[in-house]
Amino acid sequence: MSTMGRIGSYIGRGVRSVSGTLNPFGGAVDIIVVRQPDGSLKSTPWYVRFGKIQGVLKARENAVNVSVNGVEAGFRMNLDNRGQAYFLRERDMENVYSLTTRTSEQLATLNLKEGKNVVVFTCSKQQVDARIYLWRWDANIVISDVDGTITRSDVLGQFMPLVGRDWSQTGVAHLLSAIKENGYQLLFLSARSISQAYLTRQFLFNLMQDGKGLPEGPVVTSPDGLFLSLYREVVKRAPQEFKIACLQEIKALFPCDRNPFYAGFGNRDTDEICYLKVEIPEGKIFTINSKGQIVLKRNTDTMSYSCLHGCVNDLFPPMSSVSSLRRLTM
Repeated sequence: MSTMGRIGSYIGRGVRSVSGTLNPFGGAVDIIVVRQPDGSLKSTPWYVRFGKIQGVLKARENAVNVSVNGVEAGFRMNLDNRGQAYFLRERDMENVYSLTTRTSEQLATLNLKEGKNVVVFTCSKQQVDARIYLWRWDANIVISDVDGTITRSDVLGQFMPLVGRDWSQTGVAHLLSAIKENGYQLLFLSARSISQAYLTRQFLFNLMQDGKGLPEGPVVTSPDGLFLSLYREVVKRAPQEFKIACLQEIKALFPCDRNPFYAGFGNRDTDEICYLKVEIPEGKIFTINSKGQIVLKRNTDTMSYSCLHGCVNDLFPPMSSVSSLRRLTM
């Protein structure tokens, strides 16, 4: 067997070993729901895609059932001939996003709990799942890129976990866990395609370093298919196009007078461009290079994830302390 053939075989076995009965060519992007100061709810778009649909589905077969935490939702999605799920537009709704989001009243019927909720989408014999994270309007978010930031490189970081090799950055699990324990919300942002969303979650939340795993948080990937996502990242070299739009969608869920983004971790100039675009201060943008060294504000001084862990309370003060300081200065 040729070298490429062996690599393809390894990847195929890796995909089958972690994908189970789920369709590896479909996927769903994690959803963020934010509770507003008045108690109403706002949601990011619901991006759901199924694998190739054979033939033309009958009307009763293109309905996508939705269940949250094991309870069937009071609404469904529909499926187009490309395998994309969408909501039918209600006659009394003129919101341009109504095909991919739900109203506050509809979201309230899901009885979401704070933090992580499991949502499952089923159409015919296919099933994909995702997570819905319910956050408060005053959440402070720390963003982490995946490839080259949590993994040790962009390409091998996607391949090595499929063949059972750990390719993660040393100390990243302990640092991000400490940040979460201090009261921050973690957001994992990747230019990978929606068809890689399931495998990306599996990699992130099965990663263990000295008994410590990564903290829970939404995994937000591109809603586009594999080839378009690869073209944007590899050929155009412009992953920031998707990432900036995505972060702006999330920012729009929060009150207009506050920025929920506190800090960002990345490994490319394009990550820094994204974080600056959503007004993360330069002093809170951490860039990791190919040697696993973290550079802050383009300084010549470098640190490691382990070093940052040692001063996590200075860089990411516990939110109780931050809240107390705000009250004293008001």
